[in-house]
Amino acid sequence: MLHRIAEVTVQENECFGAAGDPATPSTPVPSSTESSQDADGSRCPVHKCDGRMKVCASGYDSRSGLESLACTKCEHRGLRSREGVIPLFRGGHEFQFSYGPSTRTVTVVLSSAAVNLWGTHGVNAEQLAKLAAEWTLLCGNTTKAVQLGIPSEEFADLYLYFCRK
Repeated sequence: MLHRIAEVTVQENECFGAAGDPATPSTPVPSSTESSQDADGSRCPVHKCDGRMKVCASGYDSRSGLESLACTKCEHRGLRSREGVIPLFRGGHEFQFSYGPSTRTVTVVLSSAAVNLWGTHGVNAEQLAKLAAEWTLLCGNTTKAVQLGIPSEEFADLYLYFCRK
């Protein structure tokens, strides 16, 4: 399977300080598919944890297509699809993704405000939905829809996850 990875740049100060400072260099924000293939593994999605997610010894479920991951520091348990998330349907700002041979899906619902905010970082709605689907699996969620509205806790967690170094 061919993995397409779009590099997204985010001004460091846009996450933590004044927006638009041209003196601050852009930093690429990899998709979780890209970061999960790093030698060190992907970052733990738990706020204020700087651990790395590693594949568990008996961590692949051939029925769901998901690998189990565990954080090296806080022992958070998460999931990752070996094939990556696969877009199935889109209706407006609602996206459905599959993640392997399973018939289960991950639903991502974006608000217009979230699409506009991430758009300032060069991330379109499809890319944002895919990032959110990969992130929610990394958080261990396979059942609950991801609601990315500006006031939602999920939105803040996702945004901070991708702004972290």
